[in-house]
Amino acid sequence: MTGGLDVVVAVRDGAAHLPTFLASARRNVAPGIRFVVVDDASRDGTADVLEAADDLPLDVVRGTEHRGVAASRNVALERCDARFVTFVDVDDWCAPGHLPALLTHAERVGAGMLRTDHVRVDGLRRTPERAPWDGPRGVVVPGRAGIGDAGGRALVDYPYLWAAVLDRTQVAPGLLRFDEDLRTAADRPWFWRLHLADVTCAVVDSPGYFYRRSAGSGSLTQSGEDRLLDFLPAYHRILDQALADGDLVVERRAVYGACRIVDFHVAKRDRLRPRLRRQLLAGAALLLARGSDEAFAAGVAGVPASGRRVLRGLREVGAAADAGAAA
Repeated sequence: MTGGLDVVVAVRDGAAHLPTFLASARRNVAPGIRFVVVDDASRDGTADVLEAADDLPLDVVRGTEHRGVAASRNVALERCDARFVTFVDVDDWCAPGHLPALLTHAERVGAGMLRTDHVRVDGLRRTPERAPWDGPRGVVVPGRAGIGDAGGRALVDYPYLWAAVLDRTQVAPGLLRFDEDLRTAADRPWFWRLHLADVTCAVVDSPGYFYRRSAGSGSLTQSGEDRLLDFLPAYHRILDQALADGDLVVERRAVYGACRIVDFHVAKRDRLRPRLRRQLLAGAALLLARGSDEAFAAGVAGVPASGRRVLRGLREVGAAADAGAAA
């Protein structure tokens, strides 16, 4: 394992966004920084654009079969040989010097998992967003300190891979693998696994990552595709981890997260086709039926009042379905 920073980039049909990404990469080249790019069997001009960028430290892997973003990231991680690793999405960009600054922070602070801020991009609007951490910045703390109890925001529910730097000398390789059957939301159980394993973490000021949320950027949360529902199995895995952990506070946090994300998607269910709407409600009912009554009461209390009645109703439907299946 060498020093430096490997930047994992998974791309599929990203030719339209690659010029912005490559321009950003050129403003972040520094000794020890390399971009590990996995082209997930793109059907557009992605391969040609990447091949032409021979002035950049790119390690490009071209897949011949579409496997999904989680599998692409796993392929990239297997090729990484730097001590530190982070992620970049091709439809986003970094401010000049952002990646070298992250590497400096990671080397100085010494946490297994470094978290940072970002800038949300909605069209022409730029909104700085701070990582959800009320403690001192630049101070190493146990990973479980980033879980917290039900209510508010916590690091464990800040599922942005590009707002994290991992020290591979402190993180077991198995913890970094993504669940390849999740087409989206694979980052959520991934972060939970790291925090429950108590990988040390720290938060630093470095709002140099620009996260594009504009319509047309390819963001799944702005689409009505069926893979949007992958948040359901993702949260089942989070609950699996939390319940196996056996700490009621952890369980409350996990149930609270499930309540919040179900409330978000159910409130926007009209954007889905009728079949997907039914699948969303049925799947949400089974998800919310999990966990103790105490954990659910704490979790649903943190949801806006407008959604609590719906969530309670879904939990009742899910519990009845579970009881029927058991009978």
